[in-house]
Amino acid sequence: MKNGLIIAIIGLLMLGILAGGIWLLSSGETADAATIDAANQLYVSGHYSEAARIYEQEIARGVQDSTVYFNLGNAYFEQGDMGRAVLNLQRAAELAPRDPDIQANLELAQQQTTELFAEEPTGPVAILAGLTSWMTLNEAAILVLALWFLLGFFILAYREIQGPRGRRLAQTLALVVLILMLLAGVSLASRSFLLQTQPPGVVVTPSVAISDSPGASSPSSYHLTGGTEVKVIDQVGDWIRLDTPQGAGESWVPATAVEPIT
Repeated sequence: MKNGLIIAIIGLLMLGILAGGIWLLSSGETADAATIDAANQLYVSGHYSEAARIYEQEIARGVQDSTVYFNLGNAYFEQGDMGRAVLNLQRAAELAPRDPDIQANLELAQQQTTELFAEEPTGPVAILAGLTSWMTLNEAAILVLALWFLLGFFILAYREIQGPRGRRLAQTLALVVLILMLLAGVSLASRSFLLQTQPPGVVVTPSVAISDSPGASSPSSYHLTGGTEVKVIDQVGDWIRLDTPQGAGESWVPATAVEPIT
């Protein structure tokens, strides 16, 4: 009885700490409902540029809301600005990766841009990063945190439980949670590494010429159109180097032509 009470008390304390961690990871500026409703009314009435301006103001205020990015992407799509449409729909997908409406509209916007510029990353890092691709980074971090606390709870239970059957169960559960925590942790680290080394972006200008060096006075005849999704691997001054298919040489564009997704 005493051991069970100790486990229960410590479990509740751990749950409280976990809830606090989740709140810290999830907290952020929320959109003003009246403002967003006004923007939505402008969108419905066909005033897409005015609606987009209000959505942009909310985002500039620090709002990180998938619905706001979704509506902003749709407003740009209706104006024919495929660059900012893809950019903001991708940002919405980053915040709500399992939302079917966001995915459907993103695919529709992507179909307007046939460019496939950068190869998808391959190898162990990319494979591990894909394990939690259906989750946001915050959700993946919360999952790792929850599994860590759960592991601690089962280790505590193993130490406190006296019966052999209960100890074996606690040991087995601790091992399963440990494996899941390691997989989720490595996946989170891999995703963060790829975001740091190859941050994704979108061409937001109608067209941009590719140069083989930063600041080149004679860019190549090859252009990327608005909405092309790229990965940035270097920056020199006001120029950024894009990841290119193997053997394609270096590709530089002005930094103002590309906006990061995250």
